[in-house]
Amino acid sequence: MSVVVRIALLRPMARLDPLGWGPRLAEALITRSQVVSGLRDETARRTTAAEEAVALCRRLVAERPDRHRTALARALVARAGVPDVRPTTAIIAELTEAIGYVEGSSDRLGLVALATARTLLAQHRSQLGEAREALTSTRLALRAWAGAEPLTADDRARRIVTLLAAGEGATALGRHDEALDVRRQAWDAYRALPWRYRFRWKAAGANTAVNLAFSMAVNGRHRDALELLTASAADLEVLRSVTPVPGHRVSADALLAESHCRQALGEVEAAERAAAGAVDLLRPWVDQTPGVRGSGLAKALRAHGSLLLETGRPDEGLARLAEAVEVARDGGGVPLARALMALVPARMTVGAWDDVEPLLEELLPLCRQRADDLPEVFRPLLVQGLCAVTVMSAFKRGDEDPPPPGTRIAGMTGTAAGREAVELARSLVAGQPTYRGLLSAALFGLERALNRSGDVAGAAEALRECVALRRELADEDPAHRAGLSQALGNLGNRLDALGRLDEAYDAHRESVEQARAADGGLPPAEVADALRNLAASLAALGRLDEAGRALAEADRLVAT
Repeated sequence: MSVVVRIALLRPMARLDPLGWGPRLAEALITRSQVVSGLRDETARRTTAAEEAVALCRRLVAERPDRHRTALARALVARAGVPDVRPTTAIIAELTEAIGYVEGSSDRLGLVALATARTLLAQHRSQLGEAREALTSTRLALRAWAGAEPLTADDRARRIVTLLAAGEGATALGRHDEALDVRRQAWDAYRALPWRYRFRWKAAGANTAVNLAFSMAVNGRHRDALELLTASAADLEVLRSVTPVPGHRVSADALLAESHCRQALGEVEAAERAAAGAVDLLRPWVDQTPGVRGSGLAKALRAHGSLLLETGRPDEGLARLAEAVEVARDGGGVPLARALMALVPARMTVGAWDDVEPLLEELLPLCRQRADDLPEVFRPLLVQGLCAVTVMSAFKRGDEDPPPPGTRIAGMTGTAAGREAVELARSLVAGQPTYRGLLSAALFGLERALNRSGDVAGAAEALRECVALRRELADEDPAHRAGLSQALGNLGNRLDALGRLDEAYDAHRESVEQARAADGGLPPAEVADALRNLAASLAALGRLDEAGRALAEADRLVAT
């Protein structure tokens, strides 16, 4: 008997005997609210069934609170699980109420309701940018699933959704190893389902594959990620046809993961095409994705804009990045901060200096406001924004001279921004050494600001620390030699100004050595600059022949 027929038969019986037949009707309504199909107005039908179940269970609890609280929790969870346009805060309140009814439950139905409620709560916390709370909720949900063992095949599939939510929370907090681990667990669990359940939960399987591919890409396994995405293409096509809104969203995520891999593998044009495809997939569905408010589109626009810049199409790239900011403003938070930070250096690169300061005036307060409740995201972004202030305070803008030292940009002087950036970056490195590159960039920016303000000795000290960090990074990855060469060259110039000629020569000599390295990444003009600095240092020491040879080599490089 179909669930629709069962509901029709149970309604009159429940009116005659609410306590006898009401629980059975509530169960049938909850089941109906969970049925997903491609029928027209299907979401409205699911919503109606869930709302009827909630209203019925509230009446049952009013009559027998000791017996029907689990049923009410399950009805509330079913109502919260229907995708609609209700405010996220209202859904969170509903889930919190449901959790309160079953939090101390020891029976299987209560534990399953608790696990499902905590998973949904995590998903909606993520939409509000509350990544830490979301991750905590998924861990509690996994504990509830463990208590509900042995699980049915459907419950094992629902546990996969919990693992996916855990992976999303870990990714938002920069815990990429943890995200890779839970997503691999989710993928193994999906493949262990019987085939008919894999078909029924194809959406979860597609999500699992795409999320795992992204984690693989972040951890450097680009070829493995591309193979997994290729194997999932058919499932994604089915998902787009059956459930268009989530299907297009997941397909766009797959394209962005592919774009990331292609870019890392040097296939920049293919990466740009994949990112463009993600944008095209998402545009028609932004207004139909409840609670997300365009954050997925903002992410795709950011990726595409950056790749357009990389492929030599600055006007199109800037337009995409500016659109990403406008789209992200609807939701604010993390998407907006990331979109602003992507647009700032892009506008600097093309010399659109007058358009940069308003972006920083929006970015810096946003990052400071959220730096304590989500430090993993907003503190690095704040450091980058502060470094941008130091850049604006130090460089010429076209034919204009740099602003006078002490000029306030986005409400800060270059030295104040540089000192705050260094302090914040040091705190990040103390917790996670991967931020050493960010700290070295902050020190490099502070050095410029200090030098322009007349504190040459302070600039030299900042550069010594910067050089030490970049030397560590270059030992681990030769790609950092370019940055090391630049820092050494600046250090040599500051030591020259302080009259410490022997130390200056050592710095310039090593700068040239790093710049000459085949994997240093510096263009010939910058290698020539390093040679000219060395020539000046040699001349100051009276080693004129060597200075002449260095200058001649610099001239040959520029000529070629």
